[in-house]
Amino acid sequence: MNIKTVYYLLTSSRSFCIQIVFTLNAIYYVSQAGLNPLQLVLLGTVMELAILFFEIPTGLVADIFGRKKSIIIGTFIIGSAHLLEGSIPSFWAIAIGAALWGIGWTFISGAETAWIADELENKELDTTLLNGAKFSSLGSFLGIIVSVLIGIIFTVQIAILLAGGFLILIAIISSKVIPETKFISIARDDTSSIKQMKGALKESLSLIKGNTILLGLAAITLFTGLASEGFDRLWGAHFIEGFQMNEEDAVNWFGAFYAIAFLLNICLLKIVETYVKERFAIVLVLLNSLLVVAMIYFAIAEQFVIAAILYWGIASLRAVNYPLVNVMTNKQLHSQGRATTLSMYGQLDAFGQVAGGPLVGVIALYTSVQGGIFTSALLIIPTLYFLWKLRKIA
Repeated sequence: MNIKTVYYLLTSSRSFCIQIVFTLNAIYYVSQAGLNPLQLVLLGTVMELAILFFEIPTGLVADIFGRKKSIIIGTFIIGSAHLLEGSIPSFWAIAIGAALWGIGWTFISGAETAWIADELENKELDTTLLNGAKFSSLGSFLGIIVSVLIGIIFTVQIAILLAGGFLILIAIISSKVIPETKFISIARDDTSSIKQMKGALKESLSLIKGNTILLGLAAITLFTGLASEGFDRLWGAHFIEGFQMNEEDAVNWFGAFYAIAFLLNICLLKIVETYVKERFAIVLVLLNSLLVVAMIYFAIAEQFVIAAILYWGIASLRAVNYPLVNVMTNKQLHSQGRATTLSMYGQLDAFGQVAGGPLVGVIALYTSVQGGIFTSALLIIPTLYFLWKLRKIA
């Protein structure tokens, strides 16, 4: 099987399963587990803290023992997390599941990109990553449809359990079909594992500090994380509270929000893939400028239709941001130590989310949900400065 086909099948099938859970978990948490608003927020904090603490260690695992092994372990852990939360509808079980999910994701985040970059030897990497994002969006879109069908025919809980089981099946199949022919371990026979990890960490830090593009991308990743968590937690509340949506309307509209957003993501990614071949930084300046404006207007929107259109625009702009930054980052990295360096960026993003979420939450608590979203928009502005500084070299 073609290596790109394996990559697309892997990313899309995993996104399909995860989206089944993400579409329905809010309903499960509230209606079956009976979680209060504070507990709902704490779930996000637990997950991001797990990502923050495990991102670099799991990146080192991928660089020393292999990216394929890391991907399989991560997928298995995420599947187990969903089986746990779906089996026991209580806060502690779901919180442990959230922590496991975060740990599982850190095994995948840097390793998967490092794996495909190595196998392709960086050839056609930008096109492949953008296509991968499109296939992931398609998988997620199908996941929305299937989650609703399972929820209607059976229950929300069964949908979560089935998704967890399928993820474990994907991990097992991946162990048989994923090739790994270009991996070069950073391990040395005459050095202990701890020393190897410390050495890899120092080399990755030196690489980032000595590279203007990587240093700028590190700052961009941090501020993106600061802005993202607050918006992710508040956009739904803005619709429900701001437009007095009842539970039935919320379920229907949120399905539409996700479904249309994913379709728009695919279209926008296709446009970017076709027309954006270089000068990624200046393209990101334009996209993020639009994102800031859209988020500000979304925060103050008083008409439902306008707010919905703005949300879809925001979701699409955010979706195309990641693969472009990913391409810029990977173009600066060599095979050895790639996963560790990428994991550092994942840790920066998690740190930003852990810090930014409570900050925006407190502002929203003492002002309004709209005030929190407005603050999230302002936190994106520093990324424009760093992207502008990189415009001539990236």
